[in-house]
Amino acid sequence: MGKYALFEALRGFLIDYDDLDLMNAFLNELKIYLHAHNCLYMKIDPYCEYQPHDKDGNAIEGYRRDDLIDLFEKHGFIHQGFRNGSDNNYEPRWMSILPLEGKDEEDILKKCDSKTRQNIVNTQKTGLKIDRLNKSELYRLQDMVSTTGQRRHFLNPDLSYYTDFMTSFHENMQAYCVYLDTKDYYERYKKNYEELIKEKEHIYKLIEETDSKKNRSKLKNCENKITAALKRIDEAKKLREEYGDKIDLAAAMYVITDREIVYLFSGSNDTFKHFKAAYALQWYMIKYGIEHHIKRYNFYGISGIFSPEDEEYGVYLFKKGFDADVIELIGNFEYIDRKRTYTVYEDLRRIKHLVRK
Repeated sequence: MGKYALFEALRGFLIDYDDLDLMNAFLNELKIYLHAHNCLYMKIDPYCEYQPHDKDGNAIEGYRRDDLIDLFEKHGFIHQGFRNGSDNNYEPRWMSILPLEGKDEEDILKKCDSKTRQNIVNTQKTGLKIDRLNKSELYRLQDMVSTTGQRRHFLNPDLSYYTDFMTSFHENMQAYCVYLDTKDYYERYKKNYEELIKEKEHIYKLIEETDSKKNRSKLKNCENKITAALKRIDEAKKLREEYGDKIDLAAAMYVITDREIVYLFSGSNDTFKHFKAAYALQWYMIKYGIEHHIKRYNFYGISGIFSPEDEEYGVYLFKKGFDADVIELIGNFEYIDRKRTYTVYEDLRRIKHLVRK
């Protein structure tokens, strides 16, 4: 707006929020800097936890960061409240984070709920494969996110966003795509079918020796597995005929630092949701975090509304299935440096919005 500047510190300052003396000194100097550089207003959403919660989202009584809110407000920063739900105008105030430090794959898998654990195992049996995408392959990520955006009615970036992101962040931005190798899928279940036929023949021999309830149960179980394997073989043939050797199922983009992996963008092809590709991708990156001694895996946003009635409840349950912690951040603040000019600015914005309607 004219000679004035709008400032924003995404996810806040790189500072120790527990050191209130340091924060106090920093905010004093920041306000001097902002005024000297023609600041109209500044927005900030500190990457700082407000209060602890259990995995069901219930607040754990005790420590809360009201002291930090009070300090910001003392310096004229207006707290924007404890926002819940999803809003594309803001970064998530609620997150789902899985600590990795001091854990191995077995520790993590044991803590997953039974459904999540089984889905991870099934993706391994199916043989889903994962490509790390280079810049020329980012269209695969964009296609997946675009498909999901159309399905769930959210705006998604164009391809240049991802390529620019990778250019800027280098190794700290990584993108991956899960795909089904239809030839490998066919071969896996053909081999599985052949092994089951041999197992069935062995069970028949057992029944000839001892026609027991236990052996009859083994036979029935084996026959059910044979039926399932035949269905998979038939599916593999049809998929290969229709889609070729390689089918992209899901893709995601991550920001990676020594401290954490952030699961920032993702998308999937709903036609193939039964392959549970998202579980394969999450498990792959959790293992990456463990191997590279990264402290935590950030599943990123959840709504903060822990009710089955919430439209985003399924997202929370998916992340909770990996035994992730619920994290509530302190929220957004706004600092207005020139109040009269800001009032005029807001009035003009409202008029512009009405004219556009």
